[in-house]
Amino acid sequence: MLFWPKQETVLVDRGAPKAPHFLMAQDLFARKGSRELFIKKIFSAKAGIRRRGPVILCPGIATNANLFRMDDQGGFLSLGNNRSFATYLASEGFTVYCFHPGYAQRVYNRYVVRHCRQSMFYGKMRTTPPTLDFVELVDREVPMVIERVRRDSGSSNISWVGYSLGGMMMYTYLAKTLDATVRNVVTIGSPITLHQIFVRIIPLINWITRALGFEEKSFVGTVTQNFVPITRAIRKIPGPVLRFNPIASPLLWNPFNMSGKAAKTLLGKVVEPVPNSLQKSISTMISQGLACKQYGPELVKSMGYICKNKAKFLFFYGGADVIAPPDTVLLAHEIITPNDSNNLIGVNAAGHVDLMIGENAREKVWLPTGKWLMENTSR
Repeated sequence: MLFWPKQETVLVDRGAPKAPHFLMAQDLFARKGSRELFIKKIFSAKAGIRRRGPVILCPGIATNANLFRMDDQGGFLSLGNNRSFATYLASEGFTVYCFHPGYAQRVYNRYVVRHCRQSMFYGKMRTTPPTLDFVELVDREVPMVIERVRRDSGSSNISWVGYSLGGMMMYTYLAKTLDATVRNVVTIGSPITLHQIFVRIIPLINWITRALGFEEKSFVGTVTQNFVPITRAIRKIPGPVLRFNPIASPLLWNPFNMSGKAAKTLLGKVVEPVPNSLQKSISTMISQGLACKQYGPELVKSMGYICKNKAKFLFFYGGADVIAPPDTVLLAHEIITPNDSNNLIGVNAAGHVDLMIGENAREKVWLPTGKWLMENTSR
């Protein structure tokens, strides 16, 4: 086993790496001017493991990148097993970079500002940049993260896995830049339709996250070491009530493919408030007809530019997904890779959220993603 004694590890990442995967984590930051982005790097220190290159994991709207560190039963942040998407990829030899977008305010205030001395926000309360919208995510944050990963890994062959909005960010970025650094792109439940019913649920998500985040500013919150702890209220709600509640189900997930524990972890530790600036940019996209089931001509044209890029693509969609319905993913596939019929995978029983963390996510999404990335990074 290899070991880096000078590497910074904090809280849940402390201790010697455990067999059989010997996973380790490191806190990284991408900076440009006054903007700072948090990236959690996860990799295996196992001797003799085949190094397969860097993979950036980008979450969807209203979630932070700890979504990729959940297992299908609600386990969270563990480095002792490979039961989450991030640790599975790391155990296969990939260097995983979990990218927390600028709206991941709860991750910052519950972890970074308290435990990461190298952050410019250490010891301070951080607020989401007031100008953060979809354009700024694509034009500013995506290149910051890619450059930071390129410098850290020493590789110009980077893979991007984007869930939901995270996939749309890469679609748009490649259409604008044709960046040859990004060689492999996996999109899961993307592009999303951003229809009106989804926009109407955003205020509810924001209310929940702010209520759960109240303890961030309370005395108890300043001394606890639990990472965005699930409140007493959520802990007491029976799992089936969360799974089958009429607000989240079936809009966000298929209740028969989502465990109650996973729903509790998602609500208590992963959901993030959506900033007003991002809400406005989404509303603008909808009003212009750029994000609906019948994509506007301008969006179709912009996605067509991606065909000029040499990146390889893999698309996943959920058969029961109403946020990113199959027809939207099929359309993106036909525009971007019209001549490849083997890079489209449907998961019939999956809704939007459970496509990523559902009970069949490991078998239907994680393992095929790992296999595809291994095939395309070994050449």
